[in-house]
Amino acid sequence: KQWYQRRAREFQTFQHYFIQINLRVDLLKMTDRITQLQEETNNLATYMCDSVGVLQSAGVNPEKRKSDIALFSKLISDTTANINLLIDSLPTEEISSENQLARLTTLLKENEEADKELEAARVEAERQLELIRSASTHIASTQLKIRAELAAKLST
Repeated sequence: KQWYQRRAREFQTFQHYFIQINLRVDLLKMTDRITQLQEETNNLATYMCDSVGVLQSAGVNPEKRKSDIALFSKLISDTTANINLLIDSLPTEEISSENQLARLTTLLKENEEADKELEAARVEAERQLELIRSASTHIASTQLKIRAELAAKLST
């Protein structure tokens, strides 16, 4: 039972740090804030329920209780901080439809520019690939020619 509880705590710690890393990566990717907020709220509820269950099963061992309390306090406080960070990153009500339209127009222009850059990179990559194929063909034909000349010299 102790082994199971220790593994459960290790898993929860790992899960918490994994979630925090994903949260920071997702924030950089500008993913859906509401979904992230829902996930973090679910994580908070899970940590709270798990903490009650683990603390009840810990019995009267004060050392075990201290470590469990420290672990769940950290998990709960970090998750709460993530929730606050997400709430602060939500757009305010003051954003008008004109501002949203302007931002959308800007994003569409940026997308079109990125598309043009990607197409130019693709064309350049195809050009370089053709050069490499041509050079490879030239090298192969030169090798065959040299081998044939060398074989002719050795046979005479």
